[in-house]
Amino acid sequence: MKRYRVLFGALAIGAFVVTGLASGKVSSEVKNNTAYVHHDSAWFNCCQDMSFEIKPNPDTAGIIDICERDLGTHPCYCMCYFDFTHILEGLEPGDYLARVWEASYDEEYTLAGVTSFVIKARLTPYTITTLMSECYGAEGAEEPPASPHTGLELTNASANPTRQSAQIRYFLPADARVALEIYDVIGTRIRTLNVGSQEQGEHLLVWDIRNEAGQSVPRGIYFVRLKAAGEARSLRLIVLR
Repeated sequence: MKRYRVLFGALAIGAFVVTGLASGKVSSEVKNNTAYVHHDSAWFNCCQDMSFEIKPNPDTAGIIDICERDLGTHPCYCMCYFDFTHILEGLEPGDYLARVWEASYDEEYTLAGVTSFVIKARLTPYTITTLMSECYGAEGAEEPPASPHTGLELTNASANPTRQSAQIRYFLPADARVALEIYDVIGTRIRTLNVGSQEQGEHLLVWDIRNEAGQSVPRGIYFVRLKAAGEARSLRLIVLR
C-alpha cells in the first residue's frame, strides 16, 4: 500500500503550528449540498482510540478545521492506515476551505492536507459525522484471523461512558443500506445518521455526541439502533459531561 507523506517546515496557520510529517491524501466532494471531506491512508497506531473535532475557524470565514487525534488510550506495537470521511450537513451557502490536521498522543497537530468545496444551499440543520474504515496495510501486525461474524452485529468501539465522541462498530453480513438512530432514555429519537449503502464487512462510525440540531446532548443514557437488511440491533451508551 502506497504511503503519502507531506513535509512542512515550521509554519503558523491559525491556531495551529505545522511541524514535521503528516500522512495520507485529503480530498472532498459535495452531494445534495452535503460536504464529504476524505482523508485516505491516514497513518495511525493500529490500536487507536480516535477523537475528532470539526469547527469553523474563528479568524477566517469559510475555513473549517478538521482535527484528528489518536488519544493513545490502548497503544500497541504496530501502525496501519485508516480512511476517514467527515460528513458536514447543513452548512450555509458559500465557498469553503477544509484543513485536515492529525496528531498522535501528545504531539502537535500537523497539516495532512487542504481541500475546497462549494455549498449552494442549506437544506438541513448543521450536523457533523465521521466514518472510519478498518485498519489496513499494517506494519508489524499479523494477518487477522478468519472473521467470527455470522450475522448483523453492533458493538461499542470506544470508552463507555464517553465524554467527547462515541465510536460505533458494526458488521454487515451482506451489502445493505444502513441507518443508525440515536434515542434518549425515554425513547425520543434525537439523531439519525443516514449512512447509505455499504459493502459487507466491518465498519466504524463516530457519533459526535450531538443531536439533530447540532447541539451537544446532556449527560445520560442513550441507545443506538442499527437498521440494515430488514434487521435491527441496539447498543446502550452513557454520556458524561
